[in-house]
Amino acid sequence: MKFPRLAIALGFGSALLLASCGGNDEIRIPVALDGVAATGAALANRAVSVKCTGGETAAATTDARGAFRVEVNTPSLPCLLEVDAGSAGRLHGYTAAPGRVNVTPLTELILARALRANPGTAFASADDRTIATARDNLAAATTAITGEASRLMGWTFSVNAMNGTFAIGDDNDKALDALGASLASASATLSTLTTAAAAGTSLIAALPREEARGQDTDPYTVNAADTAATTFAALPAAAGDAVDVSTTQRYAGRLASYDNNPASPFAAYRVEVPANWNGELVMYAHGYAGEGATLNAVNSSIRRHLVSNGYAWAASSYSKNSYDVRAGVEDTNKLALAFSTITGKAAPSRIYLIGHSMGGHITAAAMEEEALATAVNRVRYAGAVPMCGVMGDAELFNIFAAEGLAALQISGVGAAIPAQATARQRYQSLLAADVNPASLRLPSHQALFNNFPTTGFTPKGTAGAQYASVLMNLTGGPRPLFDIGLSIGGSYVAGAYGNFGVDGTLTGMLTRYSLDTRHITYRIEGDAAASAALNASIARVAQDADNNRLRRDGMRWVPLASGKPYAPMVSLHTLGDLFVPFSMQQIYRSRVNAAGPTRADRVVQRAIRGATHCDFTNAEMQAAFDDMVKWVKQGTKPAGDDVLTPATVAAPTYGCTHTRNTFHPVDEASGTTRTLRGVIQAQGLSCPAS
Repeated sequence: MKFPRLAIALGFGSALLLASCGGNDEIRIPVALDGVAATGAALANRAVSVKCTGGETAAATTDARGAFRVEVNTPSLPCLLEVDAGSAGRLHGYTAAPGRVNVTPLTELILARALRANPGTAFASADDRTIATARDNLAAATTAITGEASRLMGWTFSVNAMNGTFAIGDDNDKALDALGASLASASATLSTLTTAAAAGTSLIAALPREEARGQDTDPYTVNAADTAATTFAALPAAAGDAVDVSTTQRYAGRLASYDNNPASPFAAYRVEVPANWNGELVMYAHGYAGEGATLNAVNSSIRRHLVSNGYAWAASSYSKNSYDVRAGVEDTNKLALAFSTITGKAAPSRIYLIGHSMGGHITAAAMEEEALATAVNRVRYAGAVPMCGVMGDAELFNIFAAEGLAALQISGVGAAIPAQATARQRYQSLLAADVNPASLRLPSHQALFNNFPTTGFTPKGTAGAQYASVLMNLTGGPRPLFDIGLSIGGSYVAGAYGNFGVDGTLTGMLTRYSLDTRHITYRIEGDAAASAALNASIARVAQDADNNRLRRDGMRWVPLASGKPYAPMVSLHTLGDLFVPFSMQQIYRSRVNAAGPTRADRVVQRAIRGATHCDFTNAEMQAAFDDMVKWVKQGTKPAGDDVLTPATVAAPTYGCTHTRNTFHPVDEASGTTRTLRGVIQAQGLSCPAS
């Protein structure tokens, strides 16, 4: 509420006049408290009570959006507030100034910590001393409780929880919903946390122990050579080296696992620091290393480029194999935090993150705002380059399921499955023959392709052409190099096909079924009727509820790439990849766009004309890294590709802008990428002058 300057000026003048005459009346200027009461959902039509210094009281009622306005007099501030939240009990807030005030479960916990008492009990008998206690302890309580509650919310409040502006439905408000969901999953209520907050003890410790999974008790050990290692081999010299690569300091060893798990007690690491170190560190996240029990140290993919340009780099084996992205993020972060201890060097001035495949998922997940709120080991990276990454997180496995179910349906082989079989059972009929002797994986594909799975296989008849079209659209739509990626690239046979039928818990990463194809739209190019028939008849699997919820002991079991990065990212993806397909980039772009323009502006994506999974040239990876660093340091956003417009993606020259068909004479003297780029060239599919 605004008041004329003249009235206020007269008020002060009157006070001076009274003082000169011996009067001591206080100046009482009414001011407004504009509040919001919410638990995630707005607390609509709820009674608001206010108790202020000097005994002044006021009351109001929230509107449909949980908003309310109360007028009090300035000498009466600070004030305590109470809102009847119905089944949620009574929630409390505090303000020392006119303007915004919030009443939420988070303010309840903050006040409990500040008062060292139940806020409801304190409010009932509130006096000036009670309000002064809240005032004196509020800042420390806000910092402590906001930090402790962040893991339960998957989010760190971006405004002051007591008086910062948020709106119903925004990220801060959704965090309150998440807090409620975390309590429900723990079969607990807010009062459990309120008691802990008032006692000054840990909020997390007040809740039951988390559910366990088999992955966390599976044994993993570092291989003997890496266990004994204290260093590792220098790079071989090469023509054009800018520095003597043999002069780097190279450290190897084992680091305790992020969860101090006796079943998987260590991760192997390698760290390299060049003689001309620039003070910056690049963490490398490797890809999926299989289901075996042995952990192996790895080198960074662009090692020579990094040390030649003064960057230190480090890489963890992770303390667990399988598709354990959580271990990948945590063990990588823990190694980054241990850099100075391992090397004796100063803490890095900036830390970057790059990674391939599953390591791309690790990279994207580590860059999420949720990771900063939930990780045990928290690192704020300056920027990142995820490459061929699982940028759609668990959606990759939904695509696998959609492809497998389509193969059964279109090939006709699925007709042999009993009619009473569930969609999950139909999908599991595609498990490999060594697990399921009656596997339909190979028969369905031999009905769809000639010479399958021999390199160069081709679609067989109408059914094969329809399946190839479905596959193309599930993996990114019409685009250059899809055909060569399918028949020659090898990523479909070794990747998606090789994973058909896999348990919906993602090989034990979860304890509930997570696959879901109900949202999938199948499309056969040029045949709307066949597309409609397929969509109407195909079996669809459905996920269990809360299969990958927030956890109280750290990150989700399968960390998300939800499209909320906190720093710049330059992402690379090959067009012919059918293991982690190009559609991962499209899914991620849709997510960042939905998360708002600020986040969307932090992501640059580049299409590369490679024929298989992760087959980048060093030149392509180095350019992406250098452009990301320049973006971080100078604010110069690099160029990228539009991944969503179908006509753009389908253009014959799509992906040419950032493709670099040049090879390092030593590091890329041979290999799959060099071979397949030659095949692309031989088929006339190379970009002009590339």
